[in-house]
Amino acid sequence: MNFKIMAAAAAVLVTAACGSPAPEIPSPSQTKGAPPDTSSITIEGDASAPVNQIAIQAIADLEQYWAENYPKLYGQDFEQISGGYYAVTADSPAPPCTTEPEEVAGNAFYCSTEDVVAWDSQELLPTLQSKFGDFVIPVVMAHEFGHAIQARSNFTARTVTRELQADCFAGAWARHAKDDGVFEVTSGGLDTALAGVLDLRDNPGTAKTDPDAHGSGFDRTSAFQDGFDNGLDRCKEYRDDEPMVLALPFNNIEDAAAEGNAPYDSIVNGVPYDLEDYWTQLYPELTNGQAWTPVAGLEAFDPADPPMCGDQSTGGYSLFYCVPDDYVGWDNVETMPRVYEQGGDYAVSTLLATQYGLAALTRLGDESDEKTSTLRADCLAGGYTASVILHNRAETSSWSISPGDLDEGIKALLVFRGDGDADRQGAGFDRVRAFREGVINGAESCLDYQN
Repeated sequence: MNFKIMAAAAAVLVTAACGSPAPEIPSPSQTKGAPPDTSSITIEGDASAPVNQIAIQAIADLEQYWAENYPKLYGQDFEQISGGYYAVTADSPAPPCTTEPEEVAGNAFYCSTEDVVAWDSQELLPTLQSKFGDFVIPVVMAHEFGHAIQARSNFTARTVTRELQADCFAGAWARHAKDDGVFEVTSGGLDTALAGVLDLRDNPGTAKTDPDAHGSGFDRTSAFQDGFDNGLDRCKEYRDDEPMVLALPFNNIEDAAAEGNAPYDSIVNGVPYDLEDYWTQLYPELTNGQAWTPVAGLEAFDPADPPMCGDQSTGGYSLFYCVPDDYVGWDNVETMPRVYEQGGDYAVSTLLATQYGLAALTRLGDESDEKTSTLRADCLAGGYTASVILHNRAETSSWSISPGDLDEGIKALLVFRGDGDADRQGAGFDRVRAFREGVINGAESCLDYQN
């Protein structure tokens, strides 16, 4: 099922997709560079298992990576992990730091008291691999190595800060693995790996001071991208509340009972009007007083009877901004209800906000290429989200964000894609980065946004 978005001109049709399967990711052995030497890596467990073979290759490179980079970062030699690596199944002996193998089920961890890394090779890694591709396994290993770095550098902070710094370290290593050809990481592979990071989020509503907090999906993907974009030096700077953790509480008991999800009809009927309110107030600030021209129409259509856009049929198009007729249209029977079901209410809200972003760019005379205008619209959707978080339109809007909504917005941009979308619109990884820019720095930062 496809979204197709009209952007910049009536003849320009850009596709994105809903619920597409994860792209195929090449086997780690299919690398463009020389794979690391794994001859010195031994694990406790079945080294022949496919997921463990990937883990071994990642560990071999991580040992070399940190041997080279730890001295530059901390001014002393890196001590390799001495307690061993444990690939645990239900039939395994209990690894160090546990009393029975069941304690590892569904988990991967670094234990500082015994200096070991252990992972569930029976359920966790195969499940992650099936959902998010091969590269998510090296990312998990890189995260656990991040905790080993913290133990060696005597890093102290809240649990959530330690987890986010480990995500940042994993992102920095992932950039190296991609750029140096340790693994062949396509844009689709990077998107699915980031989706895996998103999937490992806290339950919505978890406080940042919770001793078990690991961060929301927004926080964790932000930290991973921070490391990927800015490197190890940036990760070393992490401290409590730097970067800011966006741990949002539920608004009330009813919000918690609904798990933060408003009914579908209230979203598609209410969000466009809140977007109109947002742009009515923001647009004059961006244009030295020019008034916002309301979007001429909203078209919630049945794909069996699609509307026209200018002289073109929109048949087969599920979400779009029609430039010549100035309206936002969406498939209200199949696609958007499925996005709501699979992604949540704010996935729908975010996709609608991107179309209003395209409408705003059209009014502003933006003449950027298709990929750049898409990213700017994603950034503007993030700016709208920031406004909702801040309640800075309290006199005209009662709209609010619930825990998990930011994660749903990221998921909308990262997961609901189709074949070829990365070439036309930018990879999901890039679109998430643009959305985060708008959330963190506001809509003004979006007008000249460049990837």
